[in-house]
Amino acid sequence: MTGNLPDSNERDLSRLAPPELSQQLMGLPPKKRLEVVLSRTDAEAVVAALPVQDFFFFVKEIGPDDAAPLLALGQVEQVIHLFDLEWWDKDQIQPAKALQWLQRLASASEEKLLAWLYQADFELLVALFKKWIRVELTPEDIDPLEATDQLPRNTLDDQFYWETQYLQFEDFLSQLLSLIFEVHPGFYRELLTHVIWVSDAQMEEDAYRFHSARLEDEAIPEFYDALEIYRAVSPEQIGHDKDAAELNAAKASAPSFAVALLPEKDLLHRALEQIRDPLVVDALRLELASLANKVIVADRLSVDEPEALRRAVDKVAAYVNLGLDLMSQSDVQPAVKTLEEAFLENLFRLAHTQITRLKARLQQLLQHGWLSQWPTGLRCLESDWMESAELLLQKTPRFVRPASTAGSAPRDDFFRDRRDLSRGKHFVDVISALDPLFDGLPVEPAQLSEKLWTQAQIRRLEDVTLGSMIWTAAAQLQSGGSWEVQPIKVKDWYGLFGRLGSPVMEQSIRSWVERIVPEAPRRNLVEAYLDPLFQEYAREMSPFSPEDPPDPALVRFFIFEEE
Repeated sequence: MTGNLPDSNERDLSRLAPPELSQQLMGLPPKKRLEVVLSRTDAEAVVAALPVQDFFFFVKEIGPDDAAPLLALGQVEQVIHLFDLEWWDKDQIQPAKALQWLQRLASASEEKLLAWLYQADFELLVALFKKWIRVELTPEDIDPLEATDQLPRNTLDDQFYWETQYLQFEDFLSQLLSLIFEVHPGFYRELLTHVIWVSDAQMEEDAYRFHSARLEDEAIPEFYDALEIYRAVSPEQIGHDKDAAELNAAKASAPSFAVALLPEKDLLHRALEQIRDPLVVDALRLELASLANKVIVADRLSVDEPEALRRAVDKVAAYVNLGLDLMSQSDVQPAVKTLEEAFLENLFRLAHTQITRLKARLQQLLQHGWLSQWPTGLRCLESDWMESAELLLQKTPRFVRPASTAGSAPRDDFFRDRRDLSRGKHFVDVISALDPLFDGLPVEPAQLSEKLWTQAQIRRLEDVTLGSMIWTAAAQLQSGGSWEVQPIKVKDWYGLFGRLGSPVMEQSIRSWVERIVPEAPRRNLVEAYLDPLFQEYAREMSPFSPEDPPDPALVRFFIFEEE
């Protein structure tokens, strides 16, 4: 890997200067990262070299209760950014949370707390103290001794008296006010005067305005601006006019937290490795971090959860990789050129557009297609197919990635490349192709529901699947009846089982499918749904014989009724 990307495994980190080390740190596990920092004699310089967003991500991964060394080493600008993200819920400040963080900062370094007080927005301090304490002035026309009986019990100067509703933080608030009073009595009086007389709404509005401006400087947008990443785009609309120098002009250093989490096997990572121009790499760092910020805001993810932050980065990596794959047809050199010339946000939007179209097709089936005709909707599908459909219908669509190696399990994942998109398309094609099968199964759901045997595997309408209806209809045909979804009587099961062998059932169902689905391409899709069921049926029924049939209460392929 080039020196432009995190490469902590191949380089001696102890020999790197702080600015170089800061770019490598985010590629390390959080605890190892902290260990490396604290082992350095220039630890403060190393932390100072971290962009504010990397510092925030670092603190969140370590955890607030273990982050004291970072808070003590951090620059005030880094701490302010941390508090900007931690203390605000949309346009509302969270006073208790602010107290928790200031208490942590004070425990880590009172000097750092004082430095923060000097640089914090005055409007923010007033807004916070107005929520933390109630302040009263000593009345001028009342005897001081008599006045103390009527005033709040806490004071430092016999002029301003205060009390708090946050009793668990009373000692800390007293410590905080004492620190302000000792260092700058004039500032203390001005602060408490504003707490008494200035409008709450005005102070919080001004504090929010400054807060928003700082976040905008770090490419962290407002909610409605963040939603722009989900606006549809086509490949033809993607320009090739990106200017790396212009992107870098406003930033002293580029955050590394997003690029450090890129999957190494993906096209995006492999293409990044080919880029040698540090200016271009820094621009890509900025773009990836900006996209992660927008996903966090647009998806309303909680910054309290490090895992949510990682999911945001992973989603960005997946979507940009898919967009890059669509634009370059998996070829690394065209991918490099695309990264150099096209904005990553457009690649993200291209991927989102394609995935959304896939999701919309499934939604259409659920709302207006054959799935809409069954009372339980998706539950009509076999469990694996239903779970995959639910994943695709999530706010951020996902799919089940097949096991990559022997012994590993399938897992749900983002769509990351054209192959994933093709799998998703095939999945929806299969579900869509099942329409003739559903139409070819005469059944009245309400009547069926009344007949279900309560001791069976299928005891409620929610348990009935397309497969169980097909197998039940085939069993009725084998019993001498017609192809219809009529539950099998429990008393008939033991005599009927001998006619329901795996080869017979498969042949019967395939013959039915050939009659109602004459088109070969569509029949191939139908068979993709039925083939796993044939295999499962053969596997589960093979241990039994006509003389020793399975307990009907344990059989999941057929619908039973008691009488």
